[in-house]
Amino acid sequence: MTTLNALNLLLASPMPHGPWGLPEQASTLAPPIDFVFDVITWICVAFFVLIVGLMVWFMIRYSKPPGTPAESNVTHHTPLEVTWTVIPLILVIVIFYVGMKGYIEVRSAPLGAYQVNVVAQKWSWTFNYANGASPSNLIVPVNRPVKLLMSSQDVLHSLYIPAFRVKQDVVPGRITSLWFEAIEPGVYDLYCAEYCGTQHSTMLAKVEVLEDADFNARMIEEANWADKVPANKLYVGGPRLYARCKSCHSLDGSAMTGPTWQHVWADAVAGNILFTDGTELKDLMGPGLMFEGPEDYIMKSITNPQQKLVMNYSGAMPTFQGQLDATEIAIITQFLQNLDKFDAEGNPLDPDDDLTLILKNAKEAEAANPPSNGGPPQGGGAP
Repeated sequence: MTTLNALNLLLASPMPHGPWGLPEQASTLAPPIDFVFDVITWICVAFFVLIVGLMVWFMIRYSKPPGTPAESNVTHHTPLEVTWTVIPLILVIVIFYVGMKGYIEVRSAPLGAYQVNVVAQKWSWTFNYANGASPSNLIVPVNRPVKLLMSSQDVLHSLYIPAFRVKQDVVPGRITSLWFEAIEPGVYDLYCAEYCGTQHSTMLAKVEVLEDADFNARMIEEANWADKVPANKLYVGGPRLYARCKSCHSLDGSAMTGPTWQHVWADAVAGNILFTDGTELKDLMGPGLMFEGPEDYIMKSITNPQQKLVMNYSGAMPTFQGQLDATEIAIITQFLQNLDKFDAEGNPLDPDDDLTLILKNAKEAEAANPPSNGGPPQGGGAP
């Protein structure tokens, strides 16, 4: 077996977990990347032991009593010089080969990879799918290449999934990409690995890896979840959308990057919101004015947050124009009106307001009463 074939075999061999305390290897890219890490680390360890060992041995072997005259008998030694030149050269070539092989693989997404559009903004991730779904976590199928097309709405970010060994900067004004293929169903951490402001450490998400059947069903649910929220209590969907806002807005009055939501609805109704330009909401709200009413103010604060900045806050919020539809904006508006039904983290106080339970019941009801597709009712014939 040639040296290159041996290296290829090692690169393709999966490990149950990462070396040196690294996270588990949960993607096809992890083994070759960890192999490069191993090669370089063990070369460093070997040379450290060799050099320090020789240094200690030389100190002992050639130790002389104080006052002994120094001797100079250094001569040219061609074999030794060739050895310490050729061996490092070979090692550098090996490192270059395994590194370049891994780099080419990481940068070249397979044809037909499942595509997800990712939007980074201070301080949250938005994952947009072809069917209109925009979950707060990245949801992907197992054993299938996935390509992320990423853009930033404000500053430099960096998407990093340790278990997959992938990281890529997300640059304003550019589209960057990365790809991976998850090999184990499960939930994995996703971070922003580039400092992006005061709430950088809260810019977190999860990667949910599902079997194909579960993934397809989940995508349908994610695309249609807002339509299944009861019209008479839209506020129950609020916690799901608040998960994208909680890094900047609190529910309990705590000071954060953005204004707290604790009394924002009461203040909006009364018009008691002061803006940085000295104007007040009550002077700008009414028929024919900038804001038709409190609902209109909430909607425009989401879709055009730079239009009016609340006093003592900077314009850090990006626009959510096109990311939230009318139903989802209505859900947030009703959520603000019913914050007394939720705790400081956005969890419902009444089990009947639990969105997960509501969607589960709706799904079970659909399964028990499937649509007839225009045919005769189940159990009966045509009249």
